[in-house]
Amino acid sequence: MNIVKMLLSLYLVLAVILAQFFAAYLYSKGRTNYRKAFSALVLCISIYLFGYLMIINSSNLEEMIFWNQIQYFGLPFISVLWLMVALLYTKTIDSLNNRLPLLLFFVPVLTFFIRLTNSWHHLFYTKWELRPLFGYNSLYMERGIWYYFNISYTILCLLFTVIIYFIGYLKNKVGYTKPHFFIFLFASLLPFIGIVLVIFTFQEWRIDYSAIIMPLSLLIISYGIMKYDFLEIRTLARETIFENNYAGMVVLGPGKRILDYNKAAERFFKTINIALSNSPLEHIFAREPQLLEIFQSEHSHDFSLVVDGEERFFEIDAVQLGDLYDGNTRMLKSIRDVTEERRIQEQLMLLATTDSLSGLYNRAEFMNLAQREIALAKSNNEELSLLIMDLDNFKLINDTYGHGAGDELIRKMGRMIKAGFRKSDIAGRIGGEEFAVVLKNASLAEAKIVAEKFRESVAGEKVIYGGQEISFTVSIGVAAIPDKSDDINGLEAILKMADDALYRAKAMGRNCVAT
Repeated sequence: MNIVKMLLSLYLVLAVILAQFFAAYLYSKGRTNYRKAFSALVLCISIYLFGYLMIINSSNLEEMIFWNQIQYFGLPFISVLWLMVALLYTKTIDSLNNRLPLLLFFVPVLTFFIRLTNSWHHLFYTKWELRPLFGYNSLYMERGIWYYFNISYTILCLLFTVIIYFIGYLKNKVGYTKPHFFIFLFASLLPFIGIVLVIFTFQEWRIDYSAIIMPLSLLIISYGIMKYDFLEIRTLARETIFENNYAGMVVLGPGKRILDYNKAAERFFKTINIALSNSPLEHIFAREPQLLEIFQSEHSHDFSLVVDGEERFFEIDAVQLGDLYDGNTRMLKSIRDVTEERRIQEQLMLLATTDSLSGLYNRAEFMNLAQREIALAKSNNEELSLLIMDLDNFKLINDTYGHGAGDELIRKMGRMIKAGFRKSDIAGRIGGEEFAVVLKNASLAEAKIVAEKFRESVAGEKVIYGGQEISFTVSIGVAAIPDKSDDINGLEAILKMADDALYRAKAMGRNCVAT
């Protein structure tokens, strides 16, 4: 076997193995747009190199033409994918979810089909020959008009790639270092040089310099990965912080257009039948004016919606990205489901303010609310009354039937107070068997009528405990804010008045109302 052919074959075998390894490795590490483009690029390079390996080891023209055709399953797409990697890596574009990739891939896809059907029209290659080179036969092709159009497009893509990395190298963007850009810049220059050599020296040497130079580009990039770990760190950070975050994240660009979003945001909007896109926010949220206002705002907001028949609560936070004065402001909107947190907060508030036995306000919360209502009534010159109720002979019931019976009696009173007074009134358990109710906008006479009616209701009720019916009664003391006196301004004063009235009711024989 010719020594040149053998060395070239060994070189290409190693290059194909390296390319396949990189394609599999990058694809296994994540599904972000940057990794998708990079793994697709390496896969196309491996197809291209494998085709060239088979060409130089083929024995006849038909086999060489066949493997040349196989090369075009990857070759037309390499330059565009190289450009896509540059655009995504430098954040020139934020995702593949726009029209730019479709436009960039139009020529490569057309080239693929033209090469596939070349025998019908000869637009790509017009003539095929075997010509000797270094002691072995090589494939010679005369180029057609579409070949030159495609090679011009390829050069243009690689030129833009080099320019993008060069600008990034000069600007030294935050989050990157100059060696990162230099490695990609240098690795992108090599295929560009290879194509130029193919154009100007193929007639004489018939060597595909791009296939020879491209493995060197892969080696340079692999060195960058091992040295600086820029693929691993940046992509894992994005996957962890952005893509796989439980909170929905939406990146807004200039003009309040959506640049990017993660899977959680996509799921959130899917529940309300909204499809995210790069359209103006007015179009996306046309049926949700509240969400439109929130996403146009530069402040954080709370938002609730009904999902599967259940009301859920969300916090939508706004974080400015970049310089506020550069005219290119971006904003991150994070959407966090806080339903469970709200429920826990409500439960904690309930435990802190509610008496567990009666279900009414506990003493501390009742005193707080009553004080506030008395102050409001005084400032607005409104009437307000206070009832203090005490279960008659409660100790005797406890001693006779047990503490369980007493607890059941407290629960019964709590339910009756909730049902027997207005929702606007404030009721609480302020002692063992003592209850209090603040009646808003109620005079002393009105409060006495309400108290008497409630007393009668209690006297007609029974508690069943341990198979026994237990009758019980209540004594009630009633007090009100005096109409024209400023002597009584606080809760303690009106509580004392109501308490004195309660003692009179007890002295009158219990099961009665006193004012």
